[in-house]
Amino acid sequence: MLNCKQASQLASRAMDEKLSFWGKSMLTMHLLLCRSCSNFTRQLDFLRAVSRRSVTHLDFRLTREARQRIANALQDRQTDK
Repeated sequence: MLNCKQASQLASRAMDEKLSFWGKSMLTMHLLLCRSCSNFTRQLDFLRAVSRRSVTHLDFRLTREARQRIANALQDRQTDK
């Protein structure tokens, strides 16, 4: 049986790649039993849908300064590892 950390990692991976039958089955079983992970998975789906929608709306644009702050934060995070 998966623990919550493994289930959240699998749910995240499932957003980008097709899971094996075994992985999908284990995740489904965990989500049936765990409300927290089920909520997390729904939130992932929501965030993905919103982010895709924002790309198609021309009125949603980050300023150059905002993009730079995000890039700096991501770079700082990579160097901390």
